[in-house]
Amino acid sequence: PDGSYLAKLYPNAADRRRDRHGLLVRLIEYTLDDPQRPGKTERHRLLTTLLDADLDPARTLVCLYHERWEEEITFDELKTHQRERPVLRSQTPAGVVQEVYALMLAHYLIRALMQEAAATQNIDPQRISFTGALKILRCRLPECPTGPRRIQQWYQRLVQEVAEEILPPRRHRINPRVIKQKMSKWPKKRAHHRHPP
Repeated sequence: PDGSYLAKLYPNAADRRRDRHGLLVRLIEYTLDDPQRPGKTERHRLLTTLLDADLDPARTLVCLYHERWEEEITFDELKTHQRERPVLRSQTPAGVVQEVYALMLAHYLIRALMQEAAATQNIDPQRISFTGALKILRCRLPECPTGPRRIQQWYQRLVQEVAEEILPPRRHRINPRVIKQKMSKWPKKRAHHRHPP
């Protein structure tokens, strides 16, 4: 119903002829409607193993595919910005697991704060600066008061401050599928070079 269709991928031509060992996939064809985006007039194809069009509509999958770089940004936030030291301090495997778990919890806390701040501005949470939120949180945590009423007021001010850390809209990411030609001053290897006298 969403315009996508099912297809099969085979490991080789013989399996295709015999219709065996095929992997059932869903193919979504689309074009980009943003005039500023590279490749806007080309037809794009997205291949997925998510076969149910009701559970995973084509439009949703296409939008999520174009946000796939967010995963790399999260790794950058954890490895570069959140940790001040380049290595983990723990000396045992259990300690490393505990330290990584703590880093992940802290990252979740910062992202949840950014989500709440973005909701007050009615913008996408990706528009809130992670490093800005992290710096604010590091400055404000020592000032955290005691008592539920004072904590609530402190937290509301914290959310308002983080909500001011708005980033400009992200530029579109595109990586052309081309091969870079290697320049060399030496001639190409030919058949007569393979067996020297």
